[in-house]
Amino acid sequence: MNRRDKIELVVFGGLVSAGSLARVLLSDLPNFAPVAAIALFAGYFFRSRTVALFVPLAVMGVSDFFIGSYDWHMMLIVYGALMLPVFARSQLRRWFSQESQSPLTASAAIATSSLGASLAFFAISNFGAWMFYGTYEHTVAGLIHCYVQAIPFFRYTLAGDLFFAVALFGSYGFATSLALASKPSPQAISR
Repeated sequence: MNRRDKIELVVFGGLVSAGSLARVLLSDLPNFAPVAAIALFAGYFFRSRTVALFVPLAVMGVSDFFIGSYDWHMMLIVYGALMLPVFARSQLRRWFSQESQSPLTASAAIATSSLGASLAFFAISNFGAWMFYGTYEHTVAGLIHCYVQAIPFFRYTLAGDLFFAVALFGSYGFATSLALASKPSPQAISR
């Protein structure tokens, strides 16, 4: 196993452990969870898209074991919606490339991708609730009512996704900066 593989294994374990623990401990705050932010970071960090997709699935699976699960239709929808942020990987990699890296670009990338993940989860999960639960009429008015009823929970989704995305990408940026700073710089050869 090479150095990069070892790093990825440690990061995988750390993301799944910390994400599951945070989701369980924060379960009293509706939708304030790290999973979408973890999916964004996993998509950016891991070389393999398959590994990156497995990270949010593992976080959800482990934490649902403790929190309890719900209707299998909704589980499929929620798990699927939380895997979608992984697919922002190429855009995130462009935004964070060396050529375009600036604090403003990095901040905009985190805010934009976090907002996109929040909106996608809101749209998909509430469509699923409308579709599979008998709470709302299966009409356009019922769908609109479902989305309106979900708005109070959306603020927690937005806050959680942004908070955890900033924490993850900020920590990674800080760790990367420390690693670069600790490398000896090439010495000029004097003649």
